[in-house]
Amino acid sequence: MRRQISKVCFSTTTQIHSLRRLVHTSARCSSVITLPLHIVHDVYSGPSTTAASQRSFKGMSSRDIIQKEKLSALMEVLSRETRSYARVWSCYLDFMNYAECDDLPLEVHQAVLRRCVPGAYTLRTWTARRMQAGQTPRIPHHFEARLKTVMRNIRATGADATLDDYHVVLHQLAAVGHYTGAMQVLAELTHVCKLEPESKTFGLCFKAIAHRLSLPIYKVQRADMLADASKLCRKLLKEMSARDMPLTSFNLDLVMRILKEVLDQEGFHQLMKLGYGIDLDYPDHPPLQGSSMLSPFSTAALNTTLDMLGRLGNVAKLVQTFEVLTQPLPPQASQHYSQEFDDEDDFGITNPASTEPHQTPHARPNTTSYNILLKHISRAGHATFARHYLYQAMRLDRSVDRLLRSQLYRDPHGTPAPHFGLNRGTIIPVFGEANRDKNMELMRWVGWVTRQTIRRKKNDIAWYSELRNSLPPPPSPSEPPSSRSPSSPPPDVSTALDVDLDTPSTLPEAPPQEKIFNINLHLNILQKNLDELVTWYESHYEVALSRTTQRVKERLGRRVWAGKNIYLLNKNARVIVPRSAWTRMVNFKQGKTSFSGEHSGRIMRNGWVAGYKGLRAPRLQPLQFFDPSSMS
Repeated sequence: MRRQISKVCFSTTTQIHSLRRLVHTSARCSSVITLPLHIVHDVYSGPSTTAASQRSFKGMSSRDIIQKEKLSALMEVLSRETRSYARVWSCYLDFMNYAECDDLPLEVHQAVLRRCVPGAYTLRTWTARRMQAGQTPRIPHHFEARLKTVMRNIRATGADATLDDYHVVLHQLAAVGHYTGAMQVLAELTHVCKLEPESKTFGLCFKAIAHRLSLPIYKVQRADMLADASKLCRKLLKEMSARDMPLTSFNLDLVMRILKEVLDQEGFHQLMKLGYGIDLDYPDHPPLQGSSMLSPFSTAALNTTLDMLGRLGNVAKLVQTFEVLTQPLPPQASQHYSQEFDDEDDFGITNPASTEPHQTPHARPNTTSYNILLKHISRAGHATFARHYLYQAMRLDRSVDRLLRSQLYRDPHGTPAPHFGLNRGTIIPVFGEANRDKNMELMRWVGWVTRQTIRRKKNDIAWYSELRNSLPPPPSPSEPPSSRSPSSPPPDVSTALDVDLDTPSTLPEAPPQEKIFNINLHLNILQKNLDELVTWYESHYEVALSRTTQRVKERLGRRVWAGKNIYLLNKNARVIVPRSAWTRMVNFKQGKTSFSGEHSGRIMRNGWVAGYKGLRAPRLQPLQFFDPSSMS
């Protein structure tokens, strides 16, 4: 009896496994079993729905039934507004396992190509976060195999993939900086599919190169990667020139960023002349060899130019370019330029009829402009320039805020967003220069600037919070202000992916629309800047100031103890200071002579008592003094 029961159980299990093999279409590694819809019904569907589905499948084979159910499931997933790319890909695979490529329309293949992978913004953020954490992906694009499979199926249907299909693939590869794959896709669409590339096609390839150079790179791979990026960039430029394709402003911006990363000084200067009409050797003069079709000089191009000159280490040209391109001379000033190359005739109006007015391309600096400028100036060790531009940034921060408040008073809902705000990144470079040179005067002044900025940020937060509570509701617009959906993420203007390649190459007649002031966003930025400044001031500035003060006192104290002279500002001379006077002058305390553990400091060889060490110092404390004569 037991043997018969076991046989029945075994036969039943075999039938179940065979049924699972019949209807299971997922990959072997998957733990999910996909059943046809005519076998697994919805728990809320009644008998009438089941009977209707059975009548629609009457006279069809089981394979045709499953194929129809898989197709309906795929179309249902594609029709959803909020769809899951994993679910789309799973349904697509389930259908393709029961059908041929010809059984699916070309439009469905194209829809799957656009929806079987995450969005470019999501993929770009995820990849950048992993690479910054040191978790470099093993493959450049995690879903590259899906894109290849769909494109292969499109070609298997007998139809040719369109240029928009290849643009979708290039968008995905550019989001992760996979420039090698982008170049392979470009070669395939030009040589295999015989498609004619557009400016957007080359722009996506430039975008992939520029974005990869902005991501973390291993030191052993950096030299080879920069060489490849420079070679591929020049190859793309030559191909565009061979096709007589103009270099749009967006592609020009991407090329400038690539040349900045590879430090191609000659190519950078040449593109500045041809693209923007700016000669970096003489920025206030028109270039001798210019172009008739110039791109508008934007703030992003200004930041790229400043970063390039700063990396080259030419501080004089960096300051000159910043001053000329942010505060240009009026067009009438070109009449005073001498065209005769005579040292005696370098003043006055030489020949107004032969001198055409020239308006130097210029742009308005923002927070990033001053941060880049101060970073490179401080690294070069120019304390005077660093102090000047930090003071200028502090005054600009107040003038921008006063202008914003006056505009909000007149038009609370149509005020443009501010372009500058003092933050931690503006102050830290100057403090680093003062700390490296042990410039106590500059270090204390930076502390005063930080305290003033913190106080003003607190006042601004209080004022704008009160304004938000009393602000009237915005009027209902007659048409939507923007075509962007509310769920789409805002663009990031700090990387190589902030350009819109769909914009036509011709220059628009009207200026681009400015961003409107958002009081909630402004308050979030103010609070973030305030938290960063307070944390840095309490955790780093006070500790570094006390440590530097201690070391300066120790260095001067050793000279006093050795009987050497020191410079005193009140006497404006180098004098010899007695030990007792020096002790009172710097507020030293008498050290302990016993070794009973009452003093936790370490007695140094020159008689000084070392106090706290490094970052463990909570506050500025006076250095203790130990008199070696008391030991005798």
